[in-house]
Amino acid sequence: MKVTDKEALRRARKRAKYSQRDLAALCRCTQATISALETGTMPNCSDDLAEQIAKWLDRDVEDLFERMRSSRVHRVTNARGITRQKMSA
Repeated sequence: MKVTDKEALRRARKRAKYSQRDLAALCRCTQATISALETGTMPNCSDDLAEQIAKWLDRDVEDLFERMRSSRVHRVTNARGITRQKMSA
């Protein structure tokens, strides 16, 4: 998921009275990850992490993140040129 507004994310965390370290511990990620999301050096994160952040900040996921179109490849061709279907998750 993509952070829609990094400043809104930071404000929501501060309003909830969490430090970056506190929020990271609750979401089971690193403080560096929270910092990177807030500064924009890491503009995307997993759906699971976005949902955890939104939960602990008492916000809807859509308030802080936007879903990205899947970039997964549905067909995979190996070195021999054989194509097979891959399940999308």
